[in-house]
This record gives sequence, structure tokens and C-alpha cells, in this order.
Amino acid sequence: MAAKDKENAGERPRRSKLKIILIILFLIILLIGGAIAFWWFQLRQPGEGLMPASGTPAAAVRQEAAPAGNAQAGQAPQPAQSQPVTDMPRPATSMATLPSVMVNLADAAGDRYLRVGMEVEVSTPDAVRELDAQAPKVRDAIIILLSGKTYAELSTADGKMLLKNEVAARLNQILGTPRVIRIYFTEFVVQ
Repeated sequence: MAAKDKENAGERPRRSKLKIILIILFLIILLIGGAIAFWWFQLRQPGEGLMPASGTPAAAVRQEAAPAGNAQAGQAPQPAQSQPVTDMPRPATSMATLPSVMVNLADAAGDRYLRVGMEVEVSTPDAVRELDAQAPKVRDAIIILLSGKTYAELSTADGKMLLKNEVAARLNQILGTPRVIRIYFTEFVVQ
């Protein structure tokens, strides 16, 4: 009986050490996960690490001046949010409307289609005129691009962002210079 008590006494410290180690590992994993989640939702700038279609740094595109006169009556103006400082001023932009396009998606069954309407933000009014002049090329490039996509590629937010970048790249190819800044979907229906 004494030998059995000694054997149980030897196993008890091992089990308690194992439990303590497991608890510590669990807490470390929770802390790391919490730090990553905090960074993702609080500290990370929206679109960080992405390069806009125009080829300018993402920080320069994000930089926007807050309107000074939007304080409500009786309230002191709020201090401006800290913005990335760049030497590049934000250029004046123009918008061009592209006609809606409807294509069959490249799914195996072939029974899904996409209807999409877009607004294009360009760097100059000349780019709007150039897009209008090149309308058949623009429409063809967009139809070819969209018809090669599958439902799985377009069903996620990342897939839609990738599509925006691809459309901007195609339009910049047609224009010959990087004048397309952003693409905005005004209609996006997949059935």
C-alpha cells in the first residue's frame, strides 16, 4: 500500500505540471490571437499593403483632407485624425460611367450570369473623353475579363476587390498610361 501511495504521489506532480503547461500555452495562444485581432481591426490602415491601380502609394491615395466647416452648432471642432504625410498632393479627379455589362460566368454548369455596372475614377477630364472614345475596346476588355470569372471567384469581398484591380489594369492598358485611380461598382448581380 505504501508503494502505491508513492507511485500516485509521483504521478500527481507530473499531471499538475502538464496542466499548468497546457494552461500557459492556451493563454499565450489567446494573447497572440487577441493581439492579431486588435491589429487587424484597430491599428491596420484600410487597404494596407494594397497598391491602387494608378500605381501611386496606398498612403497617398488614402490621404484626404477633412472638411473644416462640418462642426455642428455649439460643438467645438474636432481635431483632425492623424493622416500619413506625403509630399504628393491629391490630384483632382473625374468620374466616367461605364454602361452595364451582362456576361455568362465560366462555371462548369454555365447557368450563372453576372450583370455589373461601374463608375471609373480617373485622374483627368481628358481620360474621361479617352474612355468614351475607346468605348468599344473598353466594353470588349471588360466582357472578356468578366466572362473568364467563376462564381466562386466573385462571391467573396476579396474576389470583388481583385476584380476592381483587374478592370483598372485593363483600362489603363487601353489608355496607354495609368490614369484610372479606382473602380466603383454601381451594380453587381450574380444569378
